[in-house]
Amino acid sequence: MLSLQPFQLIYEGASYAAKTGIGVVENSIANYSYCTGFTLMEATEISRVELELDRDNLGADLVVQIRSGMNPGSGIDGTLLKQVVVPKEFIPDPKAYWSVPIGLTGLTEGVNYWLVVVKAGDSTNKVDWVGETSQDGSYPAYQRANSPGEWTLINSLHFKVFSGESGELIHGIYAGTGYTTVAYDANGQVSKIHRYLPPADTTAGGIRDTLTLNWVGEYLKNGVMT
Repeated sequence: MLSLQPFQLIYEGASYAAKTGIGVVENSIANYSYCTGFTLMEATEISRVELELDRDNLGADLVVQIRSGMNPGSGIDGTLLKQVVVPKEFIPDPKAYWSVPIGLTGLTEGVNYWLVVVKAGDSTNKVDWVGETSQDGSYPAYQRANSPGEWTLINSLHFKVFSGESGELIHGIYAGTGYTTVAYDANGQVSKIHRYLPPADTTAGGIRDTLTLNWVGEYLKNGVMT
């Protein structure tokens, strides 16, 4: 019998931690795993995060983690709180900020958490995490070629952490693993809906498609699935 799965809706929200800048350094996720730390101030949830990414050729699936109790300089990976897969088909080319649904609640205000991206891809098909040419002690960033082991301090990486219910609907999470990502055009109309549903036993494959919507003025005319 068909039944509605538990779901969670994630809105644009407000940014509670961010490292941005004019830097255009491309840090290849084919060569290293990366992590960056941030302090969650005035919030007890992480609804979503944005990373500035650039896909090369076919790209590679991006595995994004939120961890607590991490000490990269000592090789301590801490506790995994959430892991989300971003299909390579969704990652922007050229570079842009891309939203990743997290949906973590019950966190502790003022505690340091870590955003981790796991090594994936090869020299041709890969993803780059864009960052700066200098370090930022408030948002320390590290890289590691092999796991487990110690991480090496590097220049800062671009990211934003969001919380709260405000603005437009950005994501829907279904049964804890599947999700949609909604994109809007310059007129505030829904332009694309990205849908990802992983298979039961792996992160590869699954349903990963994009519905592109076409409008005539304020009227939805049709949609094309790719």
